[in-house]
Amino acid sequence: MFPALTILIPAYNEVDALPETVALVAAHEQLFEKLEIIVINDGSTDGTGDVAAKLPVRVIHHERNHGYGASLKDGLRAASHDWILIIDADGTYPIDQIPRLLEERGENDMVVGARTGEVVQVPLMRRPAKWIITRLAEYLSQQKIPDLNSGLRLFRREVAMRFFSLYPDGFSFTTTITLAMLTNRYRVKFLPINYHKRIGKSSIRPFHDFVNFTLLIIRICAYFKPLNVFVPPALLFILLGMGKGTLDYVREGHLGLLGVGLVLTGIQMLCIGLLADLVDQRMKL
Repeated sequence: MFPALTILIPAYNEVDALPETVALVAAHEQLFEKLEIIVINDGSTDGTGDVAAKLPVRVIHHERNHGYGASLKDGLRAASHDWILIIDADGTYPIDQIPRLLEERGENDMVVGARTGEVVQVPLMRRPAKWIITRLAEYLSQQKIPDLNSGLRLFRREVAMRFFSLYPDGFSFTTTITLAMLTNRYRVKFLPINYHKRIGKSSIRPFHDFVNFTLLIIRICAYFKPLNVFVPPALLFILLGMGKGTLDYVREGHLGLLGVGLVLTGIQMLCIGLLADLVDQRMKL
């Protein structure tokens, strides 16, 4: 038997998919000492709130739409148990994999269902942006990340609450908790799962969310791994400045303003990175 578990299901206009999702989740109840299911109705306008109120779950209602992250943060505050599992209400994630994630908890602080299985139905429009964002996150965090923002994951509530102030209200909640745990050396395990076509219409805005994800990755890594963010571009500016300065001196017999400016910019970035790293190390003492 698995330990007590709280399952958080954020729902925004998921009237068609929510009942089946809850039914499939509740079917696992006998496997747990206690199972708490919390549905966060995030200002839905299609009757999701009314449907949720009739299901055997605890419901948190938002009067207006606050965002995916805001829903999960409210769920975290309300959760009763030490282990938290989050899953989307739209039917995309394989609910039958929940026991598998629990079996792998062991000494891990988070177990992520990575969408790298045999069937992964990610819309073609999202794949290039997803690839770019993942590569950027891996470069800045210096770690392999099979799935940066999977919406099916199990984690210790106590560890997740340590980064509570960093979680955004939007879709970037999962990206933030992934990077926060990896860059702080918490134990994270990725398990391959399938990913199915969603029921209903997605509320993701591709370009807007891509920009937000990119800025968030840089911000989180600058927060926890500042040298990884500042040192590479600083060295690039210094090398470019030295190259431009050498070229100017050979051609014109003096250093140009551009070359000097590039070197000084690189040195400033390097100093900022070193200062940020000193602050980060000091805070960990």
